[in-house]
Amino acid sequence: MQENRLFEALLDVIPFAAYAVDIETYEIVYANKRMSENMYAPRENFCWKKLYGQNEVCSWCTISELKQRHKIYKSEKLINNFFDEGNDKWFQGYDELVRWPDGRTVKYSISVDITEQKEIQASMIKTNTKLAIQSKKLKEANQKLEYLATKDYLTGINNRGNFFKLSIDMLERSMQEGLQMYIAMLDIDHFKTLNDHFGHNTGDAALIEFSKKVNENLDESDIFGRIGGEEFALSLLSEDQEGTLKKLDALREAISQIVLTKDDNTIHFTVSIGVAAATQSDTIDTLLDRADQELYHAKNDGRNKLKFRL
Repeated sequence: MQENRLFEALLDVIPFAAYAVDIETYEIVYANKRMSENMYAPRENFCWKKLYGQNEVCSWCTISELKQRHKIYKSEKLINNFFDEGNDKWFQGYDELVRWPDGRTVKYSISVDITEQKEIQASMIKTNTKLAIQSKKLKEANQKLEYLATKDYLTGINNRGNFFKLSIDMLERSMQEGLQMYIAMLDIDHFKTLNDHFGHNTGDAALIEFSKKVNENLDESDIFGRIGGEEFALSLLSEDQEGTLKKLDALREAISQIVLTKDDNTIHFTVSIGVAAATQSDTIDTLLDRADQELYHAKNDGRNKLKFRL
């Protein structure tokens, strides 16, 4: 038919593989020049064997879906990607049902080789995955560095530098908002004797268990840090002076209940606490100095005591 020849001549000039399949018989109605050059078995009749060398209907065949879409949605077009095992290439297929010039309904398909795009996409995914992994490792390294810069290596609480930084911020806030700030100095009693008698590992265990017990009794806003050896400091904001002192005294009592074991020995230890309340003229240094003086009084008064002054 003249119509067929004109139609096929137009399809022969497009730069992609194109073909038409009878949707009832699965026979090739037409294959353009680009498709014919790459045909798997030209003498076969069925499209799956002739075009792709398959032994049955191709797993990516869209004829059934196109028929179904036509019934339900009145839509006769599909775009899909598929992998041709015969030549190890990826294709993007543009399929639709059309009326061929001879009256038959065919699946008209254009297949575009997208192997290179797939390889580029896979390479980009691989690169992005590597970047994501490297980014995660960098983030973890930065978090570790931040931890090392702000936390005490043994107990995991704030180190001296971070305690001062956070406490300075708290003091400024207390002045701006009219809140009362307290600083407590805590020192483990007879720590040198404990450390010398039972060894450094037991001394470290005492510091760790002491820090855990303090943390268990703190509010989220409280700032706790190790400022040297067995000396610790605690900054608090509170409008209830009596309640704050009761909280710290309960903490002192809780620490006396800690039990350590070394060989057959059961070890207890206590803590002395000195507390000072901030005034308008205070800095962290002056506040700590007054708390340290109260700590000295607690030690001189027999240890395991809490001393406070404004």
